Amino acid sequence: MAAFYPFLLFLHGLTRWLVLAGGLWLVVAAVSALGRSGPVGESPTRMPWRLYMGSIHLQLLLGIILLLISPLALATWSDMGTAMKVRPMRFFTVEHSTMMIVALVVAQMGAVRARRAVDARGAARTSLIYGGLSLLIILAAIPWPFMGEIARPWLRSW
Repeated sequence: MAAFYPFLLFLHGLTRWLVLAGGLWLVVAAVSALGRSGPVGESPTRMPWRLYMGSIHLQLLLGIILLLISPLALATWSDMGTAMKVRPMRFFTVEHSTMMIVALVVAQMGAVRARRAVDARGAARTSLIYGGLSLLIILAAIPWPFMGEIARPWLRSW
């Protein structure tokens, strides 16, 4: 498993960009579709939702595997009380994980509601609200390179 860890970490970091691209595409498509009318099947947000949700689910799967094999997570699980006092350990095992799951739930709710919307305008409005909110949560939960002791590189190599 130790040899597999750097590759999984690389994939998790790479998939981050796919999630962000899908989320940005969704928000732009939703804004451009706000003034349109017509059936929900013709909404320009259908394909962005598919990319966004597919990439978020892939990211969740990679993140769960990382939580099971990461040396940082394994050290955290062994002594949770002490780990809560160490910011990187707390961030990656509790804060980052919780915020990303909340973002996934918000996005999933939005995808379902947008699909069930009465018309394309309703689908666009729903997509903008839920997609935008989930994207903001994701942006807040990413360990950007400028975030001090929890910082991670823009793109990790393996």
